[in-house]
Amino acid sequence: MLKERIFTLSAGRFTQPMHPSDDARGYARANLDHVLRVFVAGYNVALGGADDASVADRLTDTFAPHHVGFAFEGAGMCYALFDLLVPWTTSRLRAFTDGAARRHDYIATVGAGFAVARVPWGRALLHRYLRALDPAVAWCVLDGYGFHQGFFHPEWFTLEQRQAPASFPPYARRLFDCGVGRSFWWTQAGCARGIKQAIERFPVARRADMWCGIGMAAAYAGGVATSELGELLVQAGRWSKDFLAGFPLAARMRQKGGNRSPWTEMACAQLLNMSAEAAADMVRESVTTIAAELTQREGELRETGYARVRERIARTLQHDRECAGVATGLDWGPAPGISSRGVMLEH
Repeated sequence: MLKERIFTLSAGRFTQPMHPSDDARGYARANLDHVLRVFVAGYNVALGGADDASVADRLTDTFAPHHVGFAFEGAGMCYALFDLLVPWTTSRLRAFTDGAARRHDYIATVGAGFAVARVPWGRALLHRYLRALDPAVAWCVLDGYGFHQGFFHPEWFTLEQRQAPASFPPYARRLFDCGVGRSFWWTQAGCARGIKQAIERFPVARRADMWCGIGMAAAYAGGVATSELGELLVQAGRWSKDFLAGFPLAARMRQKGGNRSPWTEMACAQLLNMSAEAAADMVRESVTTIAAELTQREGELRETGYARVRERIARTLQHDRECAGVATGLDWGPAPGISSRGVMLEH
């Protein structure tokens, strides 16, 4: 079909060389490059799929549990691409994540951020597009957009530390930074010292969200030696709480998707001293509570949901560690821009 001929992605053209290039990181680079190939494959499955159900079934049947989420992320990019190309129609991504991909709605919506970055007028339509999506997951688009920019334009968003677009409100800037930080897991091939050096180039106010993005990538994608997790915690330093807060978010995506991974289980046990299931339940309960608090206030849920969930995760982790008698030496105060009740102060 003409559509497939025009829009099909090639893994070779889509991916970029990862850094550093030394042989010591070869194992990690190979694993992370496989994730990117799965993303592209998921996009192409959605592009040629007859309907949402067949796309979801094929993705689930084709890819192993550890990787299937990335295939849904690629599919999310495909659906969002056509949403933005024909913005006067009903959102195909919303239909996909409300229906056949409901279990993978978070990560599929992250993929939409790639489409926003690649469609010339995507950024102009961004805020209107967010209103077309489920407010509980719409924030993921901004994370995906930040990841795309950090991964494909490291000279701008790593070396030059460019900020989110000026039109982004404070909450969107934080999510953008989370995505840029997550991209360092790939561009630095999971190297703890390289990641720290990349983040330290940025102003202090931007680092907490970047470390949270690293935590999500470390717990969800993995692909590195297990010893790297402990080194990451050391390198995170004063942002350790932000790094660890990403782990339950990753665990929840896997719990909801039904694609549990031994890596995520090991990561949560090693650094959080809890099962991935328990970490995921922490997020599930937080989201349920916050959504109930913000009933009939979709705009506030869309704009502050991420910050509120992160605050609750940090508080719960602190409480659990104190009850267990674990001395962390970490500062578990509210993340920048959040009051003690988890409300964004900028608003």
